Amino acid sequence: MLCLTALICAAHAQESHSNKPFKELLAGVNANFTFPDGFAEVLPLNNEKTSYQYAMELPGSDFEVRIQVSETKREWKKYEKAKEPEKVNPDSLYSKVAATLVNSMATDGRKFNRAIPAKVLQFYNADIGQSYFFSLTDSPVTKHYQYALLVIIQKNHFGSIAVTCFGNDRGPEFFKKINMLKNCLKFNN
Repeated sequence: MLCLTALICAAHAQESHSNKPFKELLAGVNANFTFPDGFAEVLPLNNEKTSYQYAMELPGSDFEVRIQVSETKREWKKYEKAKEPEKVNPDSLYSKVAATLVNSMATDGRKFNRAIPAKVLQFYNADIGQSYFFSLTDSPVTKHYQYALLVIIQKNHFGSIAVTCFGNDRGPEFFKKINMLKNCLKFNN
């Protein structure tokens, strides 16, 4: 009985209090989240210099993941107030979100950008998306990690999800860790 109680407590600990508001944000963009095996939440994520709402890490390795959810209606209001709507439309805001994130963290070096293939977008029930691989500016905000891969996907009329993976290795191990996340976020049909 004691073992069963310990297992139940461990399961509830993984579903922390910070996860509920994050899941509410995801519901606002018609998406869901399944916590990936082997990861642990990074708490608290209350740095004013970052716009991420959720973070997790792979314990025992130099690998962290931060997630930002942007609801189209809310983001669009920001651009209307700034009188910038002529530069973007509601369903292209994902690219503005991505550019802001990348520019705030990247060194002045090369940034590799690719459109996400249609087959991959279909898997995530997304309409459009991009990936960006870049070297990071040495900063406490990025916890002095060296490299990042930002993947942003959008479901038109709902919003976008930006997932940024941080690490100190840009080789196969980095991408194996990223692959562990492939089933944790998806837009609903």
